[in-house]
Amino acid sequence: MNGCIFCRIAAGEAPSWRVLETEHALAFLDLQPVSEYHTLVIPRRHVRDIFEVPTSELVHVMVALKQVVDRFRERLGIEHVQIVSNSGAAAEQAVFHLHFHVIPRHGGAGQAVTWSPRPELRERFDEMLRRLD
Repeated sequence: MNGCIFCRIAAGEAPSWRVLETEHALAFLDLQPVSEYHTLVIPRRHVRDIFEVPTSELVHVMVALKQVVDRFRERLGIEHVQIVSNSGAAAEQAVFHLHFHVIPRHGGAGQAVTWSPRPELRERFDEMLRRLD
């Protein structure tokens, strides 16, 4: 897709530091890393987000992601990673080409993405499940 930086990277038109390449997926170091070896895994073909990607294509991306984390463990001894993907502007997706962040973690305060629990939502679980039927 014109103007998509990840499409340009996949096509070899923009520089990248490639960690892994397959027929359907590409993994490369994030230009704005939050830790050493922070890597992005993308489908080679442009798909906007998790809602748009066909399941068969997502499987290829997940296989590549698993290969990346296995390589990190085997070659670097990395035992802890955070895997993050945002889909949609309200979820803070910044590049609208599906991608997964593989972020090695080594412990320490303030390193991991954190969530604020909302236990009051448990009261609505039955209702929430009914809406999915």
